[in-house]
Amino acid sequence: IIAGADRVREPAPNLYYHSPHHPSRRTQPMPHSKKRKRWSTLRSTSRQSEFAELIARYPRRTRIVAEGDSWFVYPRKRLFAGKPNNIINYLKKMERFNLLHLASNGSVAVAMLSGDSKVRLLQSIHRNNVDFLLFSGGGNDIVGRWDFDYFLKDRVNSKHFEDYLHTGRLSRRITQITHAYEDLIDYCTAYSQNPAIRIITHTYDYLVPNPQGADFFGGLFKPDRGQAWLYPFLIDKQVPEALHAPLVRYLVDRLAECLLKLQDRHAKRLVVVDTRGLIDPANGWLNEIHPKQQSTKGLPSRQTIRLSRNWRERQCG
Repeated sequence: IIAGADRVREPAPNLYYHSPHHPSRRTQPMPHSKKRKRWSTLRSTSRQSEFAELIARYPRRTRIVAEGDSWFVYPRKRLFAGKPNNIINYLKKMERFNLLHLASNGSVAVAMLSGDSKVRLLQSIHRNNVDFLLFSGGGNDIVGRWDFDYFLKDRVNSKHFEDYLHTGRLSRRITQITHAYEDLIDYCTAYSQNPAIRIITHTYDYLVPNPQGADFFGGLFKPDRGQAWLYPFLIDKQVPEALHAPLVRYLVDRLAECLLKLQDRHAKRLVVVDTRGLIDPANGWLNEIHPKQQSTKGLPSRQTIRLSRNWRERQCG
């Protein structure tokens, strides 16, 4: 959804179904039983109009908008089949939520709070009475393509990981992330239909540099030729392998400290789930920067469920 998109009429969901004789034509009315079945099983959507319909049909469900990076949308091992590989897929299975998911792989915090992405997000919380805004942002700002290597110095020959970092560049980036979150908090105060909306975010976890990049279908499909996000640049910059883990740990801690300080200043609006140390470094990672399915349940999804339960108790009480 972009600026002006509210003037474009979206087709009503599932009002038509494919004719068996003309599969390319959506000409026959969808039977009422099929419409009822679809809405009863639909809990999440990426379309504003369907989200509004879900709220109207199931007003007692907790209303969530999710915006973020691949920790919210990383595909399953077989792309469209298999166990959930991200936080949002875990929440989508639960009947207690109406969920609008806007996240996309590779998103950075600064970009999500500007341009069309900002407009789409603000429209969703302004037009709908949203209880929680799940936000996953900041990770790609530091370890994404054209970013992680930007913070690394070349061929330093030192025993201290700090010597391999452009600390000035990193500090500027942390400041940019801080400003992006402050904008998000102020946007919610200024534009959210629900004045009590809560933002839930997380601190990521200690990434484990290794050559494992993204692969699907048992390695048959490898985006970016299966290149990992961190390891190739650490090797190229000749960072000693013994310093890989402490260097990346330092980056994650810098981001986490930034977010936790924001929570201290905006405790009524922002909830930061400290997810550092939750994922087993030996067996909890799918690849360098994405957790396995069994690790996903321990992330912000649990905090969302807990806050949702408290919200329901207040509504019923």
